[in-house]
Amino acid sequence: MIRYLMLSVFFLACSQNFTNSHKFYSSPPAKTESVGIVQLDDAFMLTRTSWFAEKLNIQGDSIYNKLETLTDSIILSELSKSWNVSAISKKDRESFSRETLKMDKTIFIKTRFPEQGVQIGNSNYLFIIHEYTVGGDLEAENFYDYTKANVEMSQKKKFKKFSIIATFTLWDNKKQIPLRSGIISVQTPIKDDAFNRDIFVNTTKQAVQECLKNL
Repeated sequence: MIRYLMLSVFFLACSQNFTNSHKFYSSPPAKTESVGIVQLDDAFMLTRTSWFAEKLNIQGDSIYNKLETLTDSIILSELSKSWNVSAISKKDRESFSRETLKMDKTIFIKTRFPEQGVQIGNSNYLFIIHEYTVGGDLEAENFYDYTKANVEMSQKKKFKKFSIIATFTLWDNKKQIPLRSGIISVQTPIKDDAFNRDIFVNTTKQAVQECLKNL
């Protein structure tokens, strides 16, 4: 409870793109900095799995794991262009504490942070994705604005947009504090219900770049 109250104090008013900074935060890590990338594991959420399985020609019982693994590899590859990165295992992620972070008056995100006093690996920072939601025609407000918690999402046969929504934190692994948190959303138009692996990969790359823009 004490730690949650401290986090609420550290994070100030949310901007329109749903980002918040710790009072000690100044700028993103330099390219020479070491950053641990926490693997997605239960942060990865795939909606309409049957639609993606059909479009990508992957068996339904393996679509989830295959797309999670693919997403992890893309995230690691994209972030390696900005930092000296290393992968933090799913096992380490399982030890993180679950908390709720207030971003604005009505915006809350569910987070996973390392325990206080526990340094994960040898990296100076950790890049943690708390929730990574993949689907079609998704709006971030419907997931994180509690005033819209009861909004029903229709099960469309066809999507107008391929959507990725992610919540993330840049974590100071030495001081054990959340430096910068945010919510990003990227949308790729879908024409004539056509979807393939290239669209998935390129939109995932856009999602990573959008996270970096918000640091």
